[in-house]
Amino acid sequence: MSETPQQSTVKYRLAKHSELGDIADLAAASFVDYPFFSFVFRDAFSGEAEYLKFIRSLLLMYIRAIARRNDCLVGVLDGSIVSVALMQNPKNRRPGLLNYIVSGGWRLPWHVGLGRILDFRRISDDTDKDCFIRYPKAWYVELLAVQSRHRGQRLGSRMIQDCMVPYVRSHGGKTITLITNTEPNRRFYVGNGFTEFLSQMVERNGVTVGNWSYCMNLDD
Repeated sequence: MSETPQQSTVKYRLAKHSELGDIADLAAASFVDYPFFSFVFRDAFSGEAEYLKFIRSLLLMYIRAIARRNDCLVGVLDGSIVSVALMQNPKNRRPGLLNYIVSGGWRLPWHVGLGRILDFRRISDDTDKDCFIRYPKAWYVELLAVQSRHRGQRLGSRMIQDCMVPYVRSHGGKTITLITNTEPNRRFYVGNGFTEFLSQMVERNGVTVGNWSYCMNLDD
């Protein structure tokens, strides 16, 4: 997908396998304070640097496992990746436990314990299951992130409107779904054409986090 005048110098394309490490760095910096990760893992680390390193390892495993069969789109500005969207194609099976293990998941329990990893997997399955139950033919956004130093430049909105939507349409897709866990993201997705179809709370050890599910109908 080539740039248009509205996209300035941002160009969109599929990510290369050699770029997955850089994508994990971008995503970790973007999600280090994300409630979904912090309420399961944060108290296992005394220092911010070690926690960030773990989140980077967790996301790299996640990205590798999903990108094996699915589509990882990137926005490139001046030769650097500034935005990323990892999308689950409904025609492909989601990664199973073995896929995550061979993608680096076998290392993670050494840092936080097997119990937390299994807990995180259970919560992950619970939070996004309604997207797949209600919209089994939808493209699911596994991850959407923007380089932290480029926030506030509408790169996330442009990633959706100028890259994700045209890409899904070009592959015959009619619907996009996703979940989020923060109020600012709720406003962001509504502002970009998504409709909230489910609101719930996720609880772990007395701590609750909001979980909101969204869809976008591309026929509208």
